[in-house]
Amino acid sequence: MATRKLITNYAEVSKMDIGPLAQNCLTSLANNPRYPEAQAFTTVLQAALAPYQTGASVLHPTPTQTAELAQRRQALNLALNAVAQMANGLYPTDEAALLSSGLTLSKERERHTTLEAPGKFQLVDGPQPGTLCAKAKRPPHAVALKYLYTLDATKPDNQWLTVVVRDGDALLTACKSADRVYCKVAAVGGDHDQQPYTEVLSRLVQ
Repeated sequence: MATRKLITNYAEVSKMDIGPLAQNCLTSLANNPRYPEAQAFTTVLQAALAPYQTGASVLHPTPTQTAELAQRRQALNLALNAVAQMANGLYPTDEAALLSSGLTLSKERERHTTLEAPGKFQLVDGPQPGTLCAKAKRPPHAVALKYLYTLDATKPDNQWLTVVVRDGDALLTACKSADRVYCKVAAVGGDHDQQPYTEVLSRLVQ
């Protein structure tokens, strides 16, 4: 299993959470034997946190104060990023040491080795004569749909034509009116390339 690292992007941390996170980091790094060289980073972090907290406490900020707060938040984000980068560099495979910094580990990546086959698969007439439209519903955790189609269903998969779309419909154009097209679809995004296909559908091209 891959070791998780500390998150380094703090722009997505909420306004409510960023101050306590930074303060927890400062407290955790103080006299922390795992980080004997942390003072240079905590000095910058403390200098960024204090003015940010002051600005964030204003209930009805003026436009100028709002702009100043955005600048202070950017400085705080960068100071936290510097601490996280430092810790990740020192302890690339030690999650306990990383957690002792007071910062947050990235979420463990979900593994979905085999995805479900796409649902609601159908072949319909295309928008122009001599085309077909393949439709399917992308299953959970998939990032795209891969349609394979051919005029000769006895050919191996690597000789079928391929159309990959992020979601929804695929236009099948390598055919002409009166051709019978065979098509199937699989999801893309599992942990290996061999994802299950739907049953093969066929349709005459109009």
